[in-house]
This record gives sequence, structure tokens and C-alpha cells, in this order.
Amino acid sequence: MKKILSFFGKVFGQTLFAMVSFFVILFLFSLLFIGIGAGVGAGYQSSFSSLKTADSSDYSHVSGDEDSDNNLLQVNVNGIILGSAPEEEFSFGLSEFLTYGYELADTLAEAAEDEDIKGVLMRFRTPGGTIFGSQAIYRAIRDYKEKTGNPVVVYIEGMSASGGVMAMVGADAIYADHGSLIGSIGVLGPSLTYFNQPMATDGGLFGGGIVTEGGIERTIITAGRGKDIGNPFRKPTEEEITTLTDGINTEYANFIEHVASNRDMKASLIRDEMGAQIFGNEKSETFGLIDGTLDRGAAIEALAKLAQLSDDYQLIKPNIKSESLFNQMMGVMAGRSSIRLSPEVFARQQVCNVSRQLTMAYHGNLASYCQ
Repeated sequence: MKKILSFFGKVFGQTLFAMVSFFVILFLFSLLFIGIGAGVGAGYQSSFSSLKTADSSDYSHVSGDEDSDNNLLQVNVNGIILGSAPEEEFSFGLSEFLTYGYELADTLAEAAEDEDIKGVLMRFRTPGGTIFGSQAIYRAIRDYKEKTGNPVVVYIEGMSASGGVMAMVGADAIYADHGSLIGSIGVLGPSLTYFNQPMATDGGLFGGGIVTEGGIERTIITAGRGKDIGNPFRKPTEEEITTLTDGINTEYANFIEHVASNRDMKASLIRDEMGAQIFGNEKSETFGLIDGTLDRGAAIEALAKLAQLSDDYQLIKPNIKSESLFNQMMGVMAGRSSIRLSPEVFARQQVCNVSRQLTMAYHGNLASYCQ
């Protein structure tokens, strides 16, 4: 009996020792990870700003003469254009999927205060997005030019459609890379769904296994005619459809006039011949949407020429202004809801929430995108 107790005592002791050792090692590694993460959090920006920039830690070198005091700022418009970023933003990896118009406007406003920045190259890869986000970028371009007198060149890398066109037409010159698509001057209204005589079946409409003999009744309490527009259990009235259509037509007319006046085009050309179609480089240049087809190096040289610079310049870009990756990982552990999602899913969630209610200047099938 003593031998048995001694045996189990040894096993228990060894097991306890192993468990304690494991947690001690885990704790030490956690301290090390936190220390490294804190260093990342504190030094995230400095790791970028250690590169030669224009008397500022806000920018880093991209190309050109690193010793030059003449700077050309590169700003990217990628993915779908929205307005403002949510307060709880997952910024790591989002720049490939979303551009926030008002944040980009802040970037250009800051650049306008920097005398070493002599011009701006805006790289567009976007299918468009919200009207207000696109207009925010357009106004930011216009305000930057008015305040500084410096040139702004848009360079399209693949696509600038709908809201992208709305935003880019404020630039001094617009060039596109080979094989790009430009256009889609039109707007999309909110999508209304109507369930025609719905029947609840097991795992069906409501997915809850509800079965009824008399069908489903749903009552929505509202005040004000048309307040519950979009209620899928009733058809929209003719008045509601007319009201929505009038709003869409107004936005479309404003869009046409906006492009026509900024690109010296006839509104009738856009409305009657171009429509909301999307075009390749040659057709886009013929219509007047772009000023030519160039590779990126040539587009940068074109900007430098407009800025009256020779070879004495460098291209710089804004440093990422966001939480460190470590802090965002800590946010996951703390249960911050938006950070639990991947950047692509988080971006899709924001776009689809907006598009269900607002008129969009977007090229593509939002209904399919939001499924």
C-alpha cells in the first residue's frame, strides 16, 4: 500500500511540477511578448521615420533623391470609398480595401502646411463608393491646389470608376496605366426587398423551425407616411418609388454636371453617349476622362514637370497613423468587436451597412457583394 501511495505521490508531484513550470514559462514569454509589443507600440512610427524625409517624421521615402528637399507626396485611393473611419477602427490591412474620404482630406490639409511638398501624386484603384466620401476627396484636392498653388496628378492603376471619377476630376492631370478601366458615371439607390406571400417552414425564412397554419403576420408601428419604407412585408407605394427615383435622378444630374464642368466636357456627351458604362484607356481619353496612358514612372515625371522640378526631387508617402499591430492584437484579447474580423470582412461589413440605406456612386453589384 505504501508503495502504491508513494508511486501516485511521485506521479502527482511530477505532474504538478510540470504544470507549474509550464505556466511559469508561459508567464515569462508573455512578459517578453508584452515588452516587445510595447516597444513596437512606442517605436512603430519611428521605425518608418528613421528614413530620410522632408524635415518630418510623418513621411517616408518611396523613390528619387533621398537628399532632396523637394518632395512629391504619394497618396493612395484604394478600394471602396467611404466617409469617416469608425472610432473603433481596425486599420491594419484595411488600406487595400477601403479609403476614408475625410481622413484623406486631413492628409492633404496637413501636406498643404509643408512647404517642402511641391505636388501630390494620387494613385487610384477604386470602384467608387459613397457620394459624400468621394466628394470629400474632390474638395480636398481642390482646397490643396487653391492653398498651395501646387499641382495634383491622378494616376489610375487598374480602375477608377463612379465615385473614383467623382473624386479624381479635381486634379490638374489624369493619367492611367495600361489596361485600366474608367467611367461608370452613374448612381445606385438603396435596394428594397419584398417577400411575396412568405411561408415559414422548418429552417426556412426565419431559420428557427417555425411552422404555422395561418401564415405569418408582422406589424410595424410607425408614424408618418412612408416611414417604414423598405419593410419587406409590403410593397413600396408608387409615391415612395417616385420619391426615391427623384432623389436618384438629382444625384445623377449633379454627377454629370460635376464631371462635365471639371473636365471641360459636354453634359450631353456623358448622358447620351457615355451613360454609366465603363471604358478602356483609348475610349476614356477620347471622351476626355483621362489625359493619356503612361506607366507610373512617366506619371511621376509629369507631376515633377508641372511642379517645375528637374531631377532634384523625391517621392514620399505618409506613414501609417494607427495603433500598432501589437495593440490591435491586444484588442482582440480584450474583446473589441470590430477587430475580431479580418480586414476584408470588416471592410465588407462597413460598405454593406452603408449601401443598404444610401445612394452610392459605385461600379459593381453591391447586392452580390453583400450576400
